[in-house]
Amino acid sequence: MKRALGIGSPVAAMPGIGPKRAAALEARGIATAGDLIFHLPARYQDWRERTPAEDLRAGSIVVVEGDLGKISERPMRGSRWRRLASGWLNVGGRQIRVVWFNLPAYMRGYLPGGERVLVRGRVAAGLDGGIEIVQPELHPLSDGEPKGIRPVYRIPSIVGQRLFASLVARALGETGDSIRGSIPDEVRGEVPTVRDALSYIHDPPPDADFDALANGESRGHLALAFDELFAFELALSIERIRSARRAGIALDGSRDLSQRMTDELPFKLTGSQSRAIEEIGADLARPNQMNRMLMGDVGSGKTIVAFWAMIRAVECGHQAAMMAPTELLAEQHWRGFARVCGRLGIKSAILTGSVTGAARNKTLRGLSSGEIGVVFGTHALIQERVLMRRLALGVIDEQHRFGVFDRAKMKALGPKANLLMMTATPIPRSLAMSLFANLDVSFLDELPAGRTPIATEIYTEDDIARVHEELRAEIGGGGRAYYVVPFIDGDEDEAKSVSATAARLKKDAIPGARVGTMHGRMVTAEKDRAMREFRDGAIDVLVCTTVVEVGIDVPEATIIVVVAAERYGLAQLHQLRGRVGRGEKPSRCCLVASSDADEPALERLAVMRESMTGAEVAEADLRLRGPGDLLGARQTGALPLRFVHLIRDHRTIERARKMADDWIRRDPSLASRESEGARAAVKKMLALGFSLGDVG
Repeated sequence: MKRALGIGSPVAAMPGIGPKRAAALEARGIATAGDLIFHLPARYQDWRERTPAEDLRAGSIVVVEGDLGKISERPMRGSRWRRLASGWLNVGGRQIRVVWFNLPAYMRGYLPGGERVLVRGRVAAGLDGGIEIVQPELHPLSDGEPKGIRPVYRIPSIVGQRLFASLVARALGETGDSIRGSIPDEVRGEVPTVRDALSYIHDPPPDADFDALANGESRGHLALAFDELFAFELALSIERIRSARRAGIALDGSRDLSQRMTDELPFKLTGSQSRAIEEIGADLARPNQMNRMLMGDVGSGKTIVAFWAMIRAVECGHQAAMMAPTELLAEQHWRGFARVCGRLGIKSAILTGSVTGAARNKTLRGLSSGEIGVVFGTHALIQERVLMRRLALGVIDEQHRFGVFDRAKMKALGPKANLLMMTATPIPRSLAMSLFANLDVSFLDELPAGRTPIATEIYTEDDIARVHEELRAEIGGGGRAYYVVPFIDGDEDEAKSVSATAARLKKDAIPGARVGTMHGRMVTAEKDRAMREFRDGAIDVLVCTTVVEVGIDVPEATIIVVVAAERYGLAQLHQLRGRVGRGEKPSRCCLVASSDADEPALERLAVMRESMTGAEVAEADLRLRGPGDLLGARQTGALPLRFVHLIRDHRTIERARKMADDWIRRDPSLASRESEGARAAVKKMLALGFSLGDVG
């Protein structure tokens, strides 16, 4: 008797899955029946419409019905493992060649020569001037009609699409009744259940909208996203309620030092900086923990606002700490604090991996005794030996570069400490208010007066000589340059790698210039050394990957070149552009598109010419691309959202948030039977390491 599957049943026990296939699937995170059904198709094939022989055109994907002649197979020259196969398909009397340059293993010895078949593949121009169908898939009509829309999964080749689809069908059929969604039935309305959504996605009906499926926008995809968002917003609502009750350190003492700081600044605060200071000051004065996000464009003045908050902590008899993702950025903040606030008599220190021996011990003693009021550092701040006697404020710069557990450790330095997180990642205001529903958010939407304008210019690879002319002119005039390429070495494209580009620039484009390199495989000390040499003028041109996206202020940097710019989202390009324009000289950003970039990619780059602020860039990204890693969530694991497309679903986020708030008012502890699915979904998010207090 066949044993029924449960959600937790191992894939290894299913028919057709031996130890090798089980290991390959487990390496992709597919170990149970539940993993199978939540592993969604990567794309789909449409087998519903036949293409007449006279309509076959090179470059198109077609489905053709015909009689398949005998197929011949032979090893490919130079590779005993690759096999070339070819034959002829008779389509209404027209002979069309079909060819496999690397015959898939599951098709070897199986090709149904002499049968009536459906062939699906790409049409290409043949060497004889005719056409051929390359690397096609076959479906013998003796097996009946194929599914009109067939899912294609991203899986190990050892498993095969047909086997995997059969496993998914069985798992869904036998476990479907136990699949619970987070949305209570009485408020679900027209939203399909999770089981119905999964059935639609894995086995689309013949009349399904193919484009919607292919774009992840079918009714099934949207239902999964909404169910997940409801649980996510429910978790944020719960956390917001808890935060309002969480005891903190009230900073309501004298404002002498913080007032002196703003009075003595050599510039006038912007209106949005003043508003942010008022909002933060009001939070800090309350006896509950502040949990606030400060969002602002590159150069909008977030650091000055953070310095004000840190001084506020010290003048009320406490300590403050700021954590940055790199040693150089921490050092820059420390020196900036000394420059702006040095006259106030506040003792500050820096604590990074480079601070060792007697200097480190002295700093640790000063923090534990309370003698040091303000400290700047990297991950070194959250090591076991670091103790702060009276921490009242933790500031995290470029917060998306840290994981949720890093942020939790920062809080642990002072269990009642207030938390201020900062980010320059461009996110539309409406989206931020929904995503960070458990946080209070302050926006810096003005740039200080006198910021140097940055001219953005679009080029193609054919224009690279003109780009290099501008590069030489900038360096000749005393400027410095960033040169961003997509690859570290030549595995993917030698010409666009760091090492090859640096050699080419030194030899041909800008001979005599001092060229340095920086990329993500370097250890922290090497990256810091390269950045320090660039800052101090020992390097004229820094060839790098996007690791430079979070950098330090180099006022002499007046030009940045981004090669293969179409590979990046607008938000990331805006971050890169923000590396220049930090001094008095006019600056420029040269975006170089690859020679094979298509028209939509070039149109998207052209938006950068018109979008100068982070808000404009974020709105353009919302319309054109989607989020990618907009929030750094894929690196940090901060957002446990598998099915939500943050930009596409921004209206759905609002709707899910309202529904979650309404349900929490009805069942605050999620204790009712109707909340069983919601309770399980929130618990699962927590099990993934999602810190409700640290979203963002």
